Amino acid sequence: MIQGHHKGNGMRRIFTVMAITVLAGGCSALPPSGTQNDHRVENAAGQKMEHEKSFFVARKGIEDDYVVIFHVMPAPEGEGYSREYYHLMVSIVRDGKPLTNLRVYSEVKHPDGSLEKKELMVQLGKWYMARYKLSHEQGRHQITVTFERSGKKYFSGIYYPEFLPR
Repeated sequence: MIQGHHKGNGMRRIFTVMAITVLAGGCSALPPSGTQNDHRVENAAGQKMEHEKSFFVARKGIEDDYVVIFHVMPAPEGEGYSREYYHLMVSIVRDGKPLTNLRVYSEVKHPDGSLEKKELMVQLGKWYMARYKLSHEQGRHQITVTFERSGKKYFSGIYYPEFLPR
């Protein structure tokens, strides 16, 4: 009985690692540095994907020529997941290159005023990831990202969803 339960936990870990790998592969390349409306990227297999149709994408320029790219997407359905959980994926770019040596933190203020305190995001290649409960039925969630570089703190944020349906 214990072995079966332990084996189930192992399968859960394998599923989680596979889901993260798929997400990281799907977001493995940054959007071209051209227009802000160009959300086409290549996945790990080199296939073009139109992220604008599958999840929320936003680019925010901040001081010192940093650009923060936000992706908010539903977490995979399955064991331990539902459509109320979303992955926040963030890439921080400067001079057209993603920065991979940062400690990036995120927090969410929900429409009811509750706050999910600042947490260190997990680094997945060129991206940083966290998981939040971002149900659309509740309203707009305020997402904030912070990082420090060369002794200076930087902040950026978005609202998700960007607009509420009328």
